Amino acid sequence: MELGIYRNFWDGQPNHLPFLSFRSSSDEPKEFNLKLSITKLEAILRKNPVSIVKKDLQLLLNDENWRLHIVASIVLLMLKKENSQDISDLFWQRIEKGSWVSPQILVSLSYSDFNFENRSKQILNDGININYAALSPIEHHSARGGTTKRMAGKKVLAAIDYLVNGIVNDTPETDCGGSICKSWKESIDNQNNFKTGQF
Repeated sequence: MELGIYRNFWDGQPNHLPFLSFRSSSDEPKEFNLKLSITKLEAILRKNPVSIVKKDLQLLLNDENWRLHIVASIVLLMLKKENSQDISDLFWQRIEKGSWVSPQILVSLSYSDFNFENRSKQILNDGININYAALSPIEHHSARGGTTKRMAGKKVLAAIDYLVNGIVNDTPETDCGGSICKSWKESIDNQNNFKTGQF
């Protein structure tokens, strides 16, 4: 799998996992934790020109694996708003193709895409059809958490409903999209070791 400048982010550890909750805790492993994962990404962004940072994000987003999408979402948060406009479409396309971490992607877009509210309202109005690429059942479960197309679409709508209207409207069919979105956004806003829009 080609990951470009992000290939060394994992270094044998599941460094993407702390990004799922985006919360620090006293019982985090010493080998991988939120502070370390943030530091690793910051080092990659500091070392590479913004043009390469953005170009190689496409490698993460083109893959079906949610683990790469969550890392791409954090990178998007780290970019200055003016540096992220030309790549916002890549993240919206990933939403349409499906991702188990669609709420996190949408939170990142809410910080970085000038047109977020208009696009979100259009999706709330028109709905969304998730276009999963073909994967074997095992690959689907690993890359997408086993979520059906219908549930993935409802998860997106629940996440957007929270970001646009401030409503957590979770049902068994939304895979907790609204709650995940709310919790993740609050964690981003309250994390002392993380600064949005720094690159």
